[in-house]
Amino acid sequence: MMRELVTLVIAVGCLVMAAALPASAHPHMWVDLQSRVVLHDDGSPSAIQQEWLFDDFFSTALIEEAGLHPDGVEAGLRQKIVEIMANLQPYDYFTLIKRDGGTLPLSLVGDVSAAIVENRVQMEFTVAIDDHVDLAVQNFSYAIFDPTYYIEMFHPEGDTIAFEGNVPKDCGTWIEQPNPSSDAIALSQSASLDAKPDDTIGRLFAETVHVKCR
Repeated sequence: MMRELVTLVIAVGCLVMAAALPASAHPHMWVDLQSRVVLHDDGSPSAIQQEWLFDDFFSTALIEEAGLHPDGVEAGLRQKIVEIMANLQPYDYFTLIKRDGGTLPLSLVGDVSAAIVENRVQMEFTVAIDDHVDLAVQNFSYAIFDPTYYIEMFHPEGDTIAFEGNVPKDCGTWIEQPNPSSDAIALSQSASLDAKPDDTIGRLFAETVHVKCR
């Protein structure tokens, strides 16, 4: 049962562990987020750096599964993170980047790292923004979320999104909190979502990070 629980397969945009859990309201997993906006020399955004800190329950299961690797926990964890990232790729790594309301293409760049931090698994990676954005005249935002809301993903309360690189004058960021309707909340509490995931509900419960330089 434990090995089934930590089989790291993403289906319909979520990490599937429902077979080992009783049906209940979403979400079933939690991720604490950190993110940073990486800038080109001209001040335009080039990438979003992300840190995901998995919840205690999933981390414990993942560490136990990683420990079965013949070369030890560290090697096992690297293997599991590779599997997670491969399964996230069709879903753009749960990252939605917008320019003036339109979705921008993205791609994974650089290395993906993992560590155990106070008995929780932390994963770090970077997604590149594959198009140009002029922060002086265009609206730019991004959201990191599981489309099915199986996993809840939030930055810490009061968190400030940092920049890395050449920051233009008068640049700022803020996090817009989700404001789901009563109907969306009722849907999230429906046990039927485990049997029939809805890949539109997660956006309703997602933060949006806005970046502006004007």
